[in-house]
Amino acid sequence: MMIKNNVTKGLFALVAAGAIASCKPSFKEYIPSNGEADFSRYIAVGNSLSAGYADGGLYLEGQQNSFPELLAKQFKTVGGGEFNSPFFSEAQANGSGYAQLSGFSATGSPLITNVTTNLAYVAPGRFAKYEGTFNNYGVPEMKVANLEAKGYAASNPFFARILGSAAANSSYMDVVAAQNFTFFSLWEGQNDILGFAYTGGSQSLTPTTQFQTLYNRTVNTLTGPNNERKGVLGTVGDVLAIPYFNVVNLKTLQAAVAAVVPNATFYVRTATNTTVPADSTFKFTLPLSSSGLIGRPNTAGQPYGLDPRNPIAGNWVLDPAEQALIRSRTNEYNEIIKQIASQKKLALVDIDDLLQQYYTPKMVNGAEVSTAFITGNLFSLDGIHLTPFGNAITANAFIKAINQQYKASVPILNVAHYRGVKFPAAAGK
Repeated sequence: MMIKNNVTKGLFALVAAGAIASCKPSFKEYIPSNGEADFSRYIAVGNSLSAGYADGGLYLEGQQNSFPELLAKQFKTVGGGEFNSPFFSEAQANGSGYAQLSGFSATGSPLITNVTTNLAYVAPGRFAKYEGTFNNYGVPEMKVANLEAKGYAASNPFFARILGSAAANSSYMDVVAAQNFTFFSLWEGQNDILGFAYTGGSQSLTPTTQFQTLYNRTVNTLTGPNNERKGVLGTVGDVLAIPYFNVVNLKTLQAAVAAVVPNATFYVRTATNTTVPADSTFKFTLPLSSSGLIGRPNTAGQPYGLDPRNPIAGNWVLDPAEQALIRSRTNEYNEIIKQIASQKKLALVDIDDLLQQYYTPKMVNGAEVSTAFITGNLFSLDGIHLTPFGNAITANAFIKAINQQYKASVPILNVAHYRGVKFPAAAGK
């Protein structure tokens, strides 16, 4: 009986061992590969989001952590070549100047100051000329509407800084088309919406037909006459979801004057030049919070924003009609971008899909991430552009789209290596 039990136990052990072995997961070895893409000569085409603009300015640290810089770092693992950005020198590391978080008020409001030392200006509105080669053609303030404008450098000091004197009358696309490259990223169109949005509708929106014509010609130039070059396109994100339009609202305005005027009614000037009481559907721009205007009386003694005869001006606010126009135009632009990506068989990053993942806070590598101002870590202190952490998340979205489209295996970044909003040492961060 004992022998039988021992045999039975032995057989059971063998069967169990076999079962465990058969359930052992098999891991496919991850081998970095460029797939069908050639990253040996990568260039970045776009605006401030490509340049590394952050905290309301272009400066060295932002440039070093732009999403194209991070992309190029990963491309090098699969045959990518050297990638250079037109960095500011160490002596001029603060570039155009930028905002920094210097502390918090007694009520918890952020105290933001401007860095004004070690700038790169040699005259008002003119930077020291960059000397050297580069692959990052990100130019702050540029719209799709500016891509083919001759002599654009005369009105954009960021473009003038990197433009050779022999090409002073060239358009941006004239310069890009002259480059020798094998792969490109194109993230353009955001400023065509933002120009209208952050001025409260004061600037015009680029007409959809013009956007389509220029964007299509740009992609044709980038892909080449025989579609021989591959690349990745980024869509236009929902600007109404970024902190710039979600920090100041009716509730925060009422809280600011509650001690003097409880449950105050605020009045705004709409796009139709009428004055109406504000409600929760109105969006106010971030700079209104630090403008010092709210409650300030005019010469007639009427407090700003609190009297219908002295309403909040239209440049500080987006009314529901303006917001609807922004959403409609954004959708039109994005439909064009998506159609071109499909026709050209290019990789595509849907920026709205990316942003929506962070409307509700979520943990990423131990840090809480959201689209909230300061605490969300994605957006820098200007409420529009990304932190290094936000750029790393964006770069990974571009990498995933590239891998899917071109059967590549470009490794993603460890986003934990990049900072979010920089807190002052006195704040204990």
